[in-house]
Parts: sequence; structure tokens; C-alpha cells
Amino acid sequence: MNLSDATLVLLLAARIHGTDEAVRASAKSVVKKLPRSKRDLIYKVIDAKNPLQLVGFIAENLDEL
Repeated sequence: MNLSDATLVLLLAARIHGTDEAVRASAKSVVKKLPRSKRDLIYKVIDAKNPLQLVGFIAENLDEL
């Protein structure tokens, strides 16, 4: 799995479920499948007060990643 795959999982969780809990659970699910050097963004989603809003911000700025 790469960071693009993990980001897609988070975007789908946000779109399908639309809850902070679902986004956080998805992030926890994929973080261990990423190389250690690529986990920083996913840990930020897990630790965020509002992961759904953070994933929305990421989605709006995908072209800058």
C-alpha cells in the first residue's frame, strides 16, 4: 500500500460514512500497512479533533500534495 491508496481509503470513508469515527477507524486500519516514512499524514488524521474536516481539507488540496 502507498500513501495514495491510504488517502483514497480515507476519502471513501468520509464520503460513504461521513463520521469522524469512521475516518479515524479507517486511518488506524491503513496506517500499519504503510512504510514508516509515509505514516505522518495518517497519524495526523488519527490524532485530529475533527478527522472528517481534516480529510475534507486534504481532498480540497490534493493537487498540491
